[in-house]
Amino acid sequence: LHHSVPRHHTASNPGWPVLYHVGYDKPGWNPDMELEYDVMPRDEFGVPAHIPPEISTTIRHTYYIPPQYYPFLKKLGDDTPELKPYMDKLINGEMTFDDYEEMFYAFAKPLKIHRPLIAMPYRTDAEIAKTDEIMWEGAWLSFRQRVLGDYLARHYFRDFIAGAGIGLFLAWLFIQGHRQYRIDMKLFYLEAPEHKINWVKPRGDL
Repeated sequence: LHHSVPRHHTASNPGWPVLYHVGYDKPGWNPDMELEYDVMPRDEFGVPAHIPPEISTTIRHTYYIPPQYYPFLKKLGDDTPELKPYMDKLINGEMTFDDYEEMFYAFAKPLKIHRPLIAMPYRTDAEIAKTDEIMWEGAWLSFRQRVLGDYLARHYFRDFIAGAGIGLFLAWLFIQGHRQYRIDMKLFYLEAPEHKINWVKPRGDL
């Protein structure tokens, strides 16, 4: 394999038939068309993948909080003793993702649901009395849809058959005209040699 010219990011790459072009906001990123090696693969913590796991897993990834939030975090820890170890870790820059998950699931509370805002699944007596009418309306709409589907299927199938028949007839006319033209030209050159245009004159030794 030879080294091809670098592919520039235009509407498409030469020789690649495409119907549309997808653009990205990052220059040089086009995952649908070619292999890209200018984006560095990383793990879930953002460590480049070329660093071996036995080294990358020893890196302690901690959360950083700007110092202006320290008083609020300290007050939060003082008001809630259960949160104080986690707040101290966060202030000291020692809180890892595992600590955050532990804190989150330890202090997570169920979602409070306001049931008066939820519609109750019941019907009034007037609505129950209209059950048969609603069922009949649904059956009537379904019947109309089936009739329309049958009509459209027959209509477009008839149009397709008519168009194909007309196309075959026109193709047959073209073929017959071409055939008759070949026959006429053959007879012309055989039966009217004096009208042979640009033919080589016989020299008698052929």
